Amino acid sequence: MTPVMTGAGQKPFYKWLVVVAVMSGAFLVVLDTTVVNVALPKIMAAFGVNVDKIQWVVTAYMIAMAIMMPSVGWFSARIGNKTLFMASLIIFTAASCLSGAAWNVDALIVFRILQGIGAGALMPIAMVIIFEAFPPEERGLAMGVYGIGATFGPAIGPTLGGYLTDQFSWHLIFYINIPIGLIGIVLAAIILPADKDKKERHFDILGFLTMSVFLGTLLAALSQGQREGWSSFYILTLFSAAAFGLGTFLWAERVAKEPFIDLSVYKTFAHTMATVVFIIQGFGLYGSTFLIPLYFESMLDYTALQAGLLMLPMAVVVAVVLPIAGRMADRMDARIPITLGVFFSALSLYWLSFVDLRISQTTAYLMMIVRGLGIGFIFPPLMNVALKCLPPEKTAVGSGLMNVSRQIGGAFGVAIVGVLLDRREVFHHSLFAQAQNLNSFATKNFLSHAQEFFQKLGSVESTAYQKALTMLHLMVKKEAMVAAFDDCFLIAGVFFLVAMVPTLMLRVSEP
Repeated sequence: MTPVMTGAGQKPFYKWLVVVAVMSGAFLVVLDTTVVNVALPKIMAAFGVNVDKIQWVVTAYMIAMAIMMPSVGWFSARIGNKTLFMASLIIFTAASCLSGAAWNVDALIVFRILQGIGAGALMPIAMVIIFEAFPPEERGLAMGVYGIGATFGPAIGPTLGGYLTDQFSWHLIFYINIPIGLIGIVLAAIILPADKDKKERHFDILGFLTMSVFLGTLLAALSQGQREGWSSFYILTLFSAAAFGLGTFLWAERVAKEPFIDLSVYKTFAHTMATVVFIIQGFGLYGSTFLIPLYFESMLDYTALQAGLLMLPMAVVVAVVLPIAGRMADRMDARIPITLGVFFSALSLYWLSFVDLRISQTTAYLMMIVRGLGIGFIFPPLMNVALKCLPPEKTAVGSGLMNVSRQIGGAFGVAIVGVLLDRREVFHHSLFAQAQNLNSFATKNFLSHAQEFFQKLGSVESTAYQKALTMLHLMVKKEAMVAAFDDCFLIAGVFFLVAMVPTLMLRVSEP
């Protein structure tokens, strides 16, 4: 395949302008996700709705985005890469404007669905555009540089979202997307190469609908299972619908003359193994991303701003490592940087499994830096391998499926980690409570001092003793929660180590 930008008399630096043009889309997608999460309490108060309603602002966006990701292959072949990228960015930017102007929560949910439709295609098609713009020996580096844009979104998102919401209004978290989106649209119109080789393709309605049912019900079940109860009729119905949707989808794609998604990409062994690594990485990455701010905010009383600042050194490390990892993938076996990434990710989570209530801020920063090394080393070489092994006409399909596989792995990661956190907290609380002997010297000493403290504050002896017992109970509960977090970090680290197996099985080869 001849790279688009190296022909037709294009200047060598032109391909880097392509990276700059598509980075705007990636930055917006990841920024929007983290910014909105911070502002949910304010939006909930503004519209006077409960948690059950407001969570659909996030869930609807996630589902729409997931449905669009695997659809990229069909739309790319039908309308072209440039048109798809620009249309997606226009939809996302317009939906951001509408979301900021939403008059009630139902309108906001509808506009968030539109945002998700735009966001879902942006990252997969951006990767395809970059992949086609660079020669094979530079694609890893290009993926690494492109990944920098997607790194700073999660890093500054919580801080930016908290600042805009507290100092101004929640509406600004959506309006902030408009100038960035408009700049991206203009850059894409000027810089990206013209579309070519468009194909008249039949729209496989049954394939699209059954895929939508599968992804929509699966992600809805995973996102709401912890709150609704995993054995509730509602959640079990969603899982049943997902299973039916998946089975029907696989059958429909097998019999269709022009399937909506070309599942034959999974006949390529390297792409399949890369997908497995991506799912495992999504599980461990999203699961730990859910745990880290929750631990520091709930256990150590960090503010949202302090938790956001904790992530900044990690983001800087990721930004530095990404192009290095990409260059390594261009010059050596891609399994080497991927293995390094898996190792550092597992190491950081193993280190986090020793956190306690006395952890220093310096230690926390060092933990995040090691985590940044892991994240940075995995993405560029893995995406390069996953797309490099496919023929050019299948790279859009492969990119879309890789992105949605990570989304699904992440949804499973957050759901399972949430369940484990609750179960392990109950387990450790039971152990610690049984270990508490009110006749032991240490316990008596603690209760005596606590009772004396409350009596000095004006409580009578019996009331002071009850308050001392309550304080002891709260301390036991908090220590049990810390132990539960430690267990979950360790389990997430083990999942990353599991990714070593498919990583070593990757056979890097051209189609």
